[in-house]
Amino acid sequence: MEIKYRHYYHYKNNASIIKKNKLVTHGEKMKIVIVIDLYDYLTNGTVMTAYRFVEELKKKGHTVKVVATGAKGEDCYEVPERYIPLVTEVARLQQIRFGKPVVETLMNAFQGADVIHFYLPFKLEKKGRKIAEQMGIPTTSAFHLQPENVTYNAGLKWSKLAPLVLYSGYKTRFYKYFDHIHCPSVFIADQLRKHKYKAKLHAISNGVDRDFVPSESKRELDMDRIKILMVGRYANEKRQDVLIKAIAKSKYADKIHLTLAGKGPNLNRYKRLAEKYLKNPVTFGFYNKEELIDVINDSDIYVHAADVEIEAIACIEAFACGVVPIIANSPKSATPQFALDDRSLFKAGSAKSLAEKIDYWLDHTDELKDMSKKYVEHGKKYSIDYSISKAEEMFKEAIADYKEKHMLSKKEMKKKSKQFVKKSKIFRFFSWLLYYLIATPVVWLIATFGYGLKIKGKKNLKKVKKSGAVSVSNHVHLLDATFNALALHPNKVVFTALEQNFKIPGAGLVLSLIGAMPVPDNIKDTRFFMRTAKDLLKKKRIVHIYPEGHLINYYAGVREFNRGAFKMACNAQVPILPLLISWRERKGLFKILLPSKPCATITILDPIKPNYILRSREQEKDLMSRTYEAMTAEYEKLNANGAVDYYKMNDITPEEFKTKNQKKEESLLKEADNSLQIPTDEESTNVKASDTDAENNESNT
Repeated sequence: MEIKYRHYYHYKNNASIIKKNKLVTHGEKMKIVIVIDLYDYLTNGTVMTAYRFVEELKKKGHTVKVVATGAKGEDCYEVPERYIPLVTEVARLQQIRFGKPVVETLMNAFQGADVIHFYLPFKLEKKGRKIAEQMGIPTTSAFHLQPENVTYNAGLKWSKLAPLVLYSGYKTRFYKYFDHIHCPSVFIADQLRKHKYKAKLHAISNGVDRDFVPSESKRELDMDRIKILMVGRYANEKRQDVLIKAIAKSKYADKIHLTLAGKGPNLNRYKRLAEKYLKNPVTFGFYNKEELIDVINDSDIYVHAADVEIEAIACIEAFACGVVPIIANSPKSATPQFALDDRSLFKAGSAKSLAEKIDYWLDHTDELKDMSKKYVEHGKKYSIDYSISKAEEMFKEAIADYKEKHMLSKKEMKKKSKQFVKKSKIFRFFSWLLYYLIATPVVWLIATFGYGLKIKGKKNLKKVKKSGAVSVSNHVHLLDATFNALALHPNKVVFTALEQNFKIPGAGLVLSLIGAMPVPDNIKDTRFFMRTAKDLLKKKRIVHIYPEGHLINYYAGVREFNRGAFKMACNAQVPILPLLISWRERKGLFKILLPSKPCATITILDPIKPNYILRSREQEKDLMSRTYEAMTAEYEKLNANGAVDYYKMNDITPEEFKTKNQKKEESLLKEADNSLQIPTDEESTNVKASDTDAENNESNT
């Protein structure tokens, strides 16, 4: 024991220095350590996921070590089971074991690792995290233990307080120490956001094995022998009892043959229930992968009746093979997200509702056959290859973030942060004073009486109150930043402006006081800019970006977007809040002031959330595309309802307008370009090697 701790403190004092310059770059294979309490119960969903991820990561060329009870073989580090009186006995019934944190074993496994991934929030993982921190190794975690799973099996299904306590306990005792958390579904990621988890949440499906596809000899529906399947552990929250009772209520009850695949503590209970309610005997049993694929392809309908589910990979496996699912529409389950329409959803816990859905599909066999093909295509989105690719992204991002955190001293980091946002209390007070008591009233007078500004859709601001947002708008006027500030009031918006603007005497101070952020002109500072923006967004602030880049005065419509705003939103995991500036004809008193120029209208659209199931780059492109489509569609509506085109109205082109006003406006146009110009991935590769890891994350806005 004495030797053990001597080594321990050696690492505590020296490992961060050793690891500092040895972190993996984007093109290299990683050395990954997986820490999980148990590794040999393949009937346990979390264990199966971990096992599959380990094997697939190895196939990609990565070195993967496993620390767990029951870990056998090459690159496995077995720890003994930790016995907890009473708890251990109950846990074993639920196919759960707890690992004993042996310091020497953990340290030996962690040597040379690039990143360590922890699966569960128990003592083995807690100790492992501390050791990893002292050894200077980046870490990530996974959230696989849904609190409702615990409360259901503890007989606390009725309690609303118990899950809240567990969510809070997990966070304060374990998850608050991580910057990156793997969530098996968007649903559970949303739950963690709801419970104020601060880490970046990566929605990564547990992934469907590539062998789950329709077989060439797939069974045709035989109405005289209908086969229904459900896969899942025989436990309270899975609700096989609802399915048994639903089949009894079906008008096809005497022709339905049910298979309940799995293992678990409720086996005998479900056998008795099936004997009581059903005419045909039920098939119970556990199947290996090859057997399960055959069973699925031999089924006509798949039912997932669970009230609580963190993802339900079994359901995805079923519809990937072309078996149409019927899923419990439970608010505590992620599985409803897989349903393509309401025909595949039933009221959770209701045998009557489930029976009606079963009868519907059996009454409409042509629809069943058609949906089978659609579900096969749907299943391809959850392939194991896609999931592993996203896991690799998460690990590399965690490594890059760790490097960024440790490459500067705290003093230097504080100095860099102040470059973008002043943090002193006195400065913030005067900033608030200028923004709300001076600038806002003046701007309101100019915008209202000079440009007839109207604001629509203010109610949509409430939808980002608890999350923060990246707001975007078309860039069509020298004063449109002030228009947008009024539209987003009472929020104190963080606008971006070119760095040289802050160097103008007087103007630079005003920009700082109103809370603007300078957009850096070099890659190194861009990292800190993005980090500062991310921190502001985590504090539920609104950061405004012009994705079009350059200004065209009075332009009617939406121009092509750059990617930076959407990258920022995806990194911070906040929605995009689109603002659309349109023009309308001056009427009445407004014709007296600036009679040749149209009046302005700002429409605040519905916030648009990133699709977290996609890879990072795909997320950004998808978010950008959906935002562009929403803004374009809204402009078309406005155009149909009387929006005006300044250039058509004055028989002039944007180029002619610019030439006409070039002398007095050209310089202003350059200074007013609030676009966020971040170097592309290709440009980033030209920087020196020591900065490559972090810089490859940056891209053009």
